[in-house]
Amino acid sequence: MKLGCSYFGNRILKHYLEDLEELREMGCDYVVHTYSENDMVFCHAAVADMVAATKEAGLEAWIDPWGVGKVFGGESFSNFVMQNVEAMQVLSDDRPTGAACPNNPKFRAFMQEWIQAAASTGAQVAFWDEPHFYIPTWMGGRPNTWGCRCAHCKRLFEERFGKAMPYEETDEVRTFKEASVEEFLRELAAGAAAKGLRNALCVLPPRDSAHGTANWQRLAQVKPLEIFGTDPYWYAAKRSVEEYVRSASREVVEIARRNGLEPQIWLQGFGIPAGREDELVRAVEIMCEEGVANIAVWGIYACEHLSWIRPANPKLAWERIKQAFRRAQELSA
Repeated sequence: MKLGCSYFGNRILKHYLEDLEELREMGCDYVVHTYSENDMVFCHAAVADMVAATKEAGLEAWIDPWGVGKVFGGESFSNFVMQNVEAMQVLSDDRPTGAACPNNPKFRAFMQEWIQAAASTGAQVAFWDEPHFYIPTWMGGRPNTWGCRCAHCKRLFEERFGKAMPYEETDEVRTFKEASVEEFLRELAAGAAAKGLRNALCVLPPRDSAHGTANWQRLAQVKPLEIFGTDPYWYAAKRSVEEYVRSASREVVEIARRNGLEPQIWLQGFGIPAGREDELVRAVEIMCEEGVANIAVWGIYACEHLSWIRPANPKLAWERIKQAFRRAQELSA
């Protein structure tokens, strides 16, 4: 059993060392350090110090392109998008949106710069966190629109299908977006491996082809990927923990085994309603029952410091997360 936790919101080493000790005591084997565009520019050395401390404590250090280009998951804003309007995704209403296009050469070149900087922190695993095309329900989304119809996407679509990209999100458009995400990830994984980083991928759990990651089997075949997982956040999805976590865990385990990968499932450690904290323990039991042996929680202290997703009772939620980790260790013994 491997256990991990995401870490963000602090760049002061003194405080991180205290938090690191708590993570170590609760049984964590690795820490997923967020590395946003802000970190890349302003906090690189501080993140490198935290990565070094993680490794000195005997834990593995992962690094996450948190909100980079708004193509990856995360609450961090993107300076790349603000400075490169021409690299934005263009939606079906012919207007841009505040997210970079995975097919844009300038953004792809920037991601190689990110990989170089991430690797130089000393991290060991590149964690590709929820890569996706534009999602209309996310921050700033416009109802009844889809992306991307930028010049690069339209050209690539026409080369693939021999006709102009339509304004409707057809099956061919969805197939194109899935192929685009796959190609993007192949480039990222190869670039990371060339810098000595192992590769882990977390795909969005909704099997909605609109964001380009519905075909999990196809993405699991990206080389040189080693870890494949998803994050069935049942509170956020307003789904049953029994149904949502179990189905996602079962499918991830099957796909990972089929492709020789290590299956990973993320535990929702934020936005927990009052009186439902015990579901955290049950969720981990379900993961273990389905054969998951790599479990991580988002994030430290139940995200109390990220107030828009703070649990109703952060301290109780964090205690239940620690209890869930102990339970995972018991079940894997």
